[in-house]
Amino acid sequence: MKRILVVDGEPAAMGALCDLLLMDGYSAVGSCETEAAVQRLRSEYFDAVITDVELPGGHGLDVIRTARSERPDAPVLVVTGQVNSLASEAARSLGAYRVLGKPLRYETLITELQRCIQGR
Repeated sequence: MKRILVVDGEPAAMGALCDLLLMDGYSAVGSCETEAAVQRLRSEYFDAVITDVELPGGHGLDVIRTARSERPDAPVLVVTGQVNSLASEAARSLGAYRVLGKPLRYETLITELQRCIQGR
């Protein structure tokens, strides 16, 4: 079972995505804050990371940096409402596998998640 870290500053969105991933056969762990996500990446194994860019207590870019340094084999998908922003460009330059815009169809996310896990 693939283990996914889901980081979203909106608790309801994070919880809903974790629930959907669980129903699809993934093991999903959620975090709503940057520092908690960074600590998990430093201490736990994940097959992939899904993060937003805007997060309480920091920034999704910090999550990407930590994932790239602590878990370089775990691809990072960024899901954000600001696809054409400087932060999205920075996410790409830090090594995000893909930046996807909100609102997002769940089927699109699963397709991209499968691609990034298989492609590593």
